[in-house]
Amino acid sequence: MRKLISLTLILILGFSGFSFKDKTVLFYIGSQDKTENAAVSLAELDLATGQITLKESFKTAPGPGYVSISPNKKYLYAVTSDNKISAYAIGADHKLSYLNNQSSEGLNPCHVSVDPAGKMAFVSNYTGGSFTAYTLAADGKVNPPVYTQQFTGTGPNVKRQEKAHAHFSSATPNGKYVYTVDLGTDHVMNYVVNPQTGELKPNPAQTAFNAKPGSGPRHFAISKSGKYLYLLNELDVTLTACSIDDAGVIKQIATYQTVPADFKEPNTSAAVHIHPNGKFVYTSNRGHNSISAFQIKPDGTLEKVDEQTQAIKTPRDFNIDPTGKYMIVANQDKDNLVVYEINPKTGKLTFKHESISIKLPICVAFL
Repeated sequence: MRKLISLTLILILGFSGFSFKDKTVLFYIGSQDKTENAAVSLAELDLATGQITLKESFKTAPGPGYVSISPNKKYLYAVTSDNKISAYAIGADHKLSYLNNQSSEGLNPCHVSVDPAGKMAFVSNYTGGSFTAYTLAADGKVNPPVYTQQFTGTGPNVKRQEKAHAHFSSATPNGKYVYTVDLGTDHVMNYVVNPQTGELKPNPAQTAFNAKPGSGPRHFAISKSGKYLYLLNELDVTLTACSIDDAGVIKQIATYQTVPADFKEPNTSAAVHIHPNGKFVYTSNRGHNSISAFQIKPDGTLEKVDEQTQAIKTPRDFNIDPTGKYMIVANQDKDNLVVYEINPKTGKLTFKHESISIKLPICVAFL
């Protein structure tokens, strides 16, 4: 009986991607620091205690705000405030070694992602209001841009939507489509992509998904199945559940408030991530200073199950470790990280502790 129980546990944990040998996980932290000390930092999370240890910092160009790690874990890509995308090799000791950079082809790049095959990178230029795509060389270097699109237009929010503001770009899990969010015009641009050649073209089935006017779509998260997309709207503080069909067409299912209806103070939503088990989606709120948790139903709809505010201040980003046990919240205005433990059955969060100091942390990327 004891052997049977042990075998069952091994099978369960094995299918979840967790190994008994994994006692810690590593992650990199992007920063909005624009001084000469600007750096991407490497930290270690102890899976038994939730304690974080700062391992090392690697100097970069100013403002290495958002970072993305290649699927093979060999390369890291960062966008910086000098309007570039830079490539770094991740060594056996997890140290970063600079490879090269390319122009972001726009002002103030705020997000970078790598496609599922590790063959392309996508950059969103917030102030410039443009989107740029690159192919990646076999040695991890960024090749010159293969596609750039300048967005135009405005939205009803005259202060924030006075022009186009590209904010987030990412490929679908199958790599066939790339979506780019334009906060300024309330659109999610839709492209068909060939990662082998780097060719992109507007999706003939849907060139853009139209979000609610004035909602200000910011970031999104796509389910592992590729069937559902959760669009976080910064300006009206909502989360829109959408479906994705075989042609890559996005369709709205329902929209949910991320903060209590009676909260009337200024607030902007920031980040959205899906739990590794695929059962929950989380969002961060700046102003209300909280993390909201939603259960994902089989039909893609959502139900809010939790909301936490303890020790959270301007949570520009957060992320969940690959085992699904801990959430790391990056407090931009407190210059530190906060650790929450996640109940994988209910999705609810339990505050663990405030952790290491990091100047202006705005991105958390796990290896």
